[in-house]
Amino acid sequence: MHRSIEPTEPRSPERRRLLRQAGQLAIAGGLLAGGGWAVLKRKQNLWQVRRERTLMQTSVSVTCLADDVQAAGVAIEAAFARMAATAAQLTRFDPASPLARLNRDGLLAQVPAQLDAVLRQAVSLSRLTDGAFDPTVLPVLRYFETLRGASRTDAHEQRVAEQRDALVGYRDLALDARGARLSRPGMAVTLDGIAKGHVVDQGIAALRGAGIEYALIDAGGDIHAICGNDPERHWNVGIVDPRDVSQVAAVLQLRNAALSTSGNYRVFFSADRRLFHIVNPRTGWSPQSYSSVTVMAQRSVLADGMSTAAFSLELPRLSSLMDAQDHQWLAFSRTGEQRWRSRELPLIAGTAELA
Repeated sequence: MHRSIEPTEPRSPERRRLLRQAGQLAIAGGLLAGGGWAVLKRKQNLWQVRRERTLMQTSVSVTCLADDVQAAGVAIEAAFARMAATAAQLTRFDPASPLARLNRDGLLAQVPAQLDAVLRQAVSLSRLTDGAFDPTVLPVLRYFETLRGASRTDAHEQRVAEQRDALVGYRDLALDARGARLSRPGMAVTLDGIAKGHVVDQGIAALRGAGIEYALIDAGGDIHAICGNDPERHWNVGIVDPRDVSQVAAVLQLRNAALSTSGNYRVFFSADRRLFHIVNPRTGWSPQSYSSVTVMAQRSVLADGMSTAAFSLELPRLSSLMDAQDHQWLAFSRTGEQRWRSRELPLIAGTAELA
């Protein structure tokens, strides 16, 4: 869990050796690999129990530190079961899912509890960010997906995207006590920018309910750590360098909190990465200010949604909004050469300019 690392530049050979040692770091961006069960004795009467599976089209790992290996295994299975059940309500890819039915029919008479919670959180974030986060960007995103592999994009693609953007508007997603409705034909909802965070929160709730005090869930960029009441216990989390994803650019301390990293370097549709999986709802195009934004918050659903929204915010607005919500953050410029951070970000390796 906690390993002391001096706060020096992580690009030196010694820093790279330390940061790559297995077990020291969770990697924000999903670089940890493996499968099945892993059990490691950390010290007397304390075991590290870890399980990794594919969920939400990404690798998800759950790690517990406990004195009872069997109980930790049971807790991990309960966490995966709860996360899988939640993800099934939130996916847009399964035609039978409630979200897919809402998109197909424009109406869902009865919204399952988990979907209702995330839709309401999504609309709340949309209001908070003045529309920088918007769950109704799916018509634009679907068009982006048809351009996958394009060597370049030009004015024609941008005009088509702008036309699709006319269908975007979170205010036209109506939620009431019974159901959900899309006000205009052709509208559609994606929860890709927030659902994974909510799923991770459900996994953490299952672990806590099973009596686990020390654990970490890593869902490909969405990480949540619990550390009990001991202020000396924490997890170290490495932030991927967007210029070279085999490298770690920064290391943060995380305890009883969530962290989410969004970037343009994992899922992109054009070779120049100008078109990727995040849509600026105001322009109908992918935002171009940043290559990576990491947000730390008390809940994964907030960290996930805010890291998505941050891509469409200019730096002063990003900084003021995060400060107002008491979220910590780290952002890399489009080229990756500049970095900015919040004042209270628990940065223990790497450098970034105070915004």
